[in-house]
Amino acid sequence: MRLNNKVALITGAASGIGEGIARLFAAEGARVLLTDINDDAGHQLAKDLPASCHYQHLDVSSMADWRDAIAWAEAHLGPVEIMVNSAGVSFPADIETVDESSWHRHMNVHGLGSMLGCKAAIESMKKVGKGAIINISSVESIRPGPLFVAYGAAKAAMDAVTKTVALHCGEKGYNIRVNSVHPAATRTPMVQQYLDSAADPVALEKIYAGMQPLGRIAEASEIAAAVLFLASDEASFMTGHQMYVDGGVLAKPYPAGEGA
Repeated sequence: MRLNNKVALITGAASGIGEGIARLFAAEGARVLLTDINDDAGHQLAKDLPASCHYQHLDVSSMADWRDAIAWAEAHLGPVEIMVNSAGVSFPADIETVDESSWHRHMNVHGLGSMLGCKAAIESMKKVGKGAIINISSVESIRPGPLFVAYGAAKAAMDAVTKTVALHCGEKGYNIRVNSVHPAATRTPMVQQYLDSAADPVALEKIYAGMQPLGRIAEASEIAAAVLFLASDEASFMTGHQMYVDGGVLAKPYPAGEGA
């Protein structure tokens, strides 16, 4: 088992990519603290997983919640060795329709949340002299579409946090690696809500699939596999890295007349 007895904290673990990561980590022998603000789904997932997995409420934009979660993990599981920031929100809007509330919500979850998470996790990881932090970013942080002005900017803030924290931990000799994973469209409840609200969900899914050279949207388990690698000792010389799990989106040139 690649994570045998390692203590992992996962945010946004109650559904979607976070749930996929939690299930894979548990299968690989980790002791997992699942966190989310969806308490009912979080508790249910913990019941479905091995007894080494537990659930705690965590709003990633609250340092008090982070301290409580880390303290619980240390008291019941041990110092945190792996932390995955998978909590996310997405409310599509272009520059003319976005409002301040949506902007701040995105920034609080993705930008502030990743910063607070790294800050809290590092203090626990220093106690064991090692650690791996993986932030779940997006292709939208690198090549944002016009409907994702707030989401793309917030994920770009997360990317800056990832790289600066990676450099800090390296320079300090903490033996803590910090990387990001960048999915394209993935089959999650967040994407499903867009499909369900469309006049023609099948046609919309074909549009999403057509954006990716592999011709389909990703499964959460495929993103989780990349996260598992970065969390494992196999990635021991990788830090400050952006891993694209995007079906080829970022390798594809912009259509004529678009992009930079």
